[in-house]
Amino acid sequence: MNDKEINKAPKHVKNINGYGKAILVFTILIFVSVLIFVSISLWQDGTARNTIQLLKYRGSYQAVFLTNGQAYFGNITEITNEYILLKEPYSIKVQQKQTDEEGQTKQSEIKLLSIEDEFYKPEGYMLIEKSAINFIEELKDSSQIIDIIENY
Repeated sequence: MNDKEINKAPKHVKNINGYGKAILVFTILIFVSVLIFVSISLWQDGTARNTIQLLKYRGSYQAVFLTNGQAYFGNITEITNEYILLKEPYSIKVQQKQTDEEGQTKQSEIKLLSIEDEFYKPEGYMLIEKSAINFIEELKDSSQIIDIIENY
C-alpha cells in the first residue's frame, strides 16, 4: 500500500497496528502479573522453599536431630510443609557399660543400626514431622557414619 491508499482507508484499519501493539503489551503485562502472583503464592506456601531445600540435600546423607534428643541418619528425599521423608534411616544405639566375671567394666559400645532391624520391622523410611525436628546437618563424604551406612 502506498501513502495515498493508507490515508483513504477507514480509521479502524489504520489503527490496527496500534491496537495490536496495545493488546500484545496488555497480554504480556497480564502474563507477567500472573507469573509473579503464582511465584509469590508458591513461596509463601512453602512449595518453592521445600523444593530448593530438597535440591540441596539430593545425593547426600543428612543427620536429623529431633527435639526429643534422638538422631537419625539417612537421605531426605521429600520435604513438605508438614514433614520430611527420610529414606534408609539409621539410628545410634549405645550399649551401656557392663562388668565381666572378673569385675572389670567394659567400655560402652556405639553401633549404627538400620531402623529396619528394629524388632517391630518397620519399612525403610521415616516420615518425620517438621515440628519434631530440632535441626538438620548435611554429612560430609568423609564422614564415618557414611562409611558405616555404605558397608552395612
